[in-house]
Amino acid sequence: MRMLAIAIALSTVACSKGLDTIESAEAFAKTRGVVLTEKTEDAKQMVAPRCFDYQSGASKVGILQFNSVDAARKWKETMDGIPLEPAQRIQHGAIVFEVRGESDAEKQKVAAALQP
Repeated sequence: MRMLAIAIALSTVACSKGLDTIESAEAFAKTRGVVLTEKTEDAKQMVAPRCFDYQSGASKVGILQFNSVDAARKWKETMDGIPLEPAQRIQHGAIVFEVRGESDAEKQKVAAALQP
C-alpha cells in the first residue's frame, strides 16, 4: 500500500511539471485517444531542438520539444499573437502540440483531447 502511495505521488509531480520529451507527448496523446500516424521528423524547422509531424484523422499534429518550459511558453505566445495563423497550440511543460485541420470541428476535437 505504501508503494502505491509513493507511485501516485511521483506521478502527480511528473504530471504537474508537464511533458518534456516527444516520447512522453506521444504517450500522453495515446492516453487521450488521439491516434498519431505517419510520424515524420521536421528537420527543416529551426524553432525547437526536436519536432515531429503526425496525421490524426483529418488533422495534422505537430509536436515541438523545447529546451525549457519558458521557451515553449514564449514561442506559443508569439505564435498565438499572429492573427492569420490557423493552428491551435496546446502547451504541456516543454512540449507544444500544434493542431491544424481541414475543418474547424475536426481540429477542435483533437485539440480538446490534448488539453491538460
